[in-house]
Amino acid sequence: MKRLIIISILFSLIFSCQPSDSEAYYNFNSLDYEFIPEQYQEIGKTFIFKNAQNEEVRIKPLFYTLNKNFESGYGFGQPTQTESYYYDDLWIQIELVDVEIPIESYCDRIVIHINKSPYKGLFVDLEIPTYNELGCYTGGLSEFFPFEGLTQMAINNKTYSKVKIVTTNHYFTLYNDSHIDKVYYDMDNGIIGFDDTQNNEEFRLVSE
Repeated sequence: MKRLIIISILFSLIFSCQPSDSEAYYNFNSLDYEFIPEQYQEIGKTFIFKNAQNEEVRIKPLFYTLNKNFESGYGFGQPTQTESYYYDDLWIQIELVDVEIPIESYCDRIVIHINKSPYKGLFVDLEIPTYNELGCYTGGLSEFFPFEGLTQMAINNKTYSKVKIVTTNHYFTLYNDSHIDKVYYDMDNGIIGFDDTQNNEEFRLVSE
């Protein structure tokens, strides 16, 4: 009898975890899209950055995947039930065209992950690779709205107003043998520039 009760409880928990149309849906709204780089929807488009010597660095969007995911408020071992809800979940993957590293290391990719929750709102995670003889690592930013420390930046007669300056104690790998220690990420437009301060190199996005 006790075993039947336990089984029935397990079944009720499993079915209670299933999504239903009555759950809240935390989707991206118009304000959220002011912090989402929609131009990366152009899969295969090449974005070009140039320095004062007219040298080029190229990046290219590979994936722009927006899903409606479900988060269950039930879970084994949880002391209390929390809210179950749907939420928007966006993954962007960008190829570093001028990086020649074995593909299995994923050090030739930038990943942007953006989602939304009822507890902390909009979340942005930017992962930029660093490659050395020990392997592949990532750095970048990971923040919830409201985003702090945003600044304004003008490039090629265009003004970007939501720029986050991303720094590292190592070097970001954005092209072969690069020593990039500063990346300019505009929340609405993505990566707009980066610096190699050691060699006084500044690359900026070329406007179309």
